Amino acid sequence: MSKIEKIETVMALLIAVLGGYRKTFTYRGVEGRAAYTLFLLLQSLWFSLYLKHIFSTPNTIGVLPLLLFILPLLSLASRRINDAGYSHWLFIGVLFAPYLFFIFLCFPKSSHRKARQ
Repeated sequence: MSKIEKIETVMALLIAVLGGYRKTFTYRGVEGRAAYTLFLLLQSLWFSLYLKHIFSTPNTIGVLPLLLFILPLLSLASRRINDAGYSHWLFIGVLFAPYLFFIFLCFPKSSHRKARQ
């Protein structure tokens, strides 16, 4: 592989990462495996560096960096699921289903059941 081909490959991957940020609020369409994996790695890297070095107050996370981390990942994962042949609603359902059933944990214990001995 020549030097120019390597530069073109790196530029294509960087354009794919920038496309992930540009399509933050686009949940339709498809996303390739390479772009998804690279975006996920870079997002994890910058957020971990943010938590470790930039944000010095313990036990507090800034809202804006958290949104810059979560929103692009949600839309990218939705597009990746579309690319795999599934509906993006499947991803949203899997993501929020545990919280939908949380209300049942707040109900009181039923009175007609006997206590275990």
